[in-house]
Amino acid sequence: MDERTAMSLERSGPLADDRHAAQRWLACDGPMVSISARGWRRRPAPHPSGQRKRTVTWVDDGGDPVSLGAFRKAVESAERHAGPGAEVEHELCTTGARLDDAWCRFLAERDVLVGLSVDGDLAAQTSAEGVALAHRRILGAAQLLRRHGVDCNVVCRVHAGNAGRPQELYRCFRDEIGVRHVQFLPIVERSAPVRRGGHLRAGPATVSERTITPEQWGAFLVAVFDEWVRRDVGRQFVKIFEDTLAAWSTATRRPRAARAGGERLPLDCRCCPVLFACEGGRPADRFAESPDGEPGLNYLCAGYREFFDHVDQPMRVMAALLRGGRDAGAIMNVMARYERERPAVWSRA
Repeated sequence: MDERTAMSLERSGPLADDRHAAQRWLACDGPMVSISARGWRRRPAPHPSGQRKRTVTWVDDGGDPVSLGAFRKAVESAERHAGPGAEVEHELCTTGARLDDAWCRFLAERDVLVGLSVDGDLAAQTSAEGVALAHRRILGAAQLLRRHGVDCNVVCRVHAGNAGRPQELYRCFRDEIGVRHVQFLPIVERSAPVRRGGHLRAGPATVSERTITPEQWGAFLVAVFDEWVRRDVGRQFVKIFEDTLAAWSTATRRPRAARAGGERLPLDCRCCPVLFACEGGRPADRFAESPDGEPGLNYLCAGYREFFDHVDQPMRVMAALLRGGRDAGAIMNVMARYERERPAVWSRA
């Protein structure tokens, strides 16, 4: 497998996207710094011979049910095909419904990182009884994993039904479930077929009822960020916040055109001051039109823009702290002091 090789085996059907990839290889070679569910991680340095050591991440995101026997065979196959000298990292996304001691012993033995998916469970509940039942099941899965020494995080899909509960969900994951790494993913589902080569306007007629609106997504991220930046920086890891900090820390204010979609993005995107951070968003969600009627705008653009504008000042401070060799968590003391002395300074955050 060469440096940029990526192979995937995906389920067929209209929803065969990243969420439904049954097995996915991702090869990332060479020394680099990345933020993952495990936190900040530096890729292995080159070998003395000058050849770079390859790290291969194998992700099973097929959801439940999946048998232990099938997963064991898949892991062993991944390690056989990774090639000599490659480090293989395994990740599994699951609801936790089928986890038991045998599962956890194998996950610990192979150092598998487990993502507990709560999109169809705790995050989807609207009644107090439903939340309590889902909470007990997720908490039980997290405790079982920790008892066996298995790293785990939470992947929470945010939709119209739970978008109004940002602090409740975040605090539940932090204080009750006890996980330190959380990823929030917005649910965007098209409700109408698209003509080949055509585009739809963003609006209620183009998405399903449970699809989160741009306004809901922006408000959700802002609410969670305001709590995280005041008390949890360096203690809790929310992927979009870590990715945003990485963008502010390394930004040249010129987006990487290849990743952002280059000339395929509307002019509004190409001129946007935060394109370096969002890079156009998920390609599958670029079905809206810009104010000028140009196709290719991300459906959630307004929500992302609200979030990036809101976090700009704190992100600049944290980026400066990191460049100065200090801990980004110092932002919590900085904000506390300025909110006492000069509250208007942080009125946007």
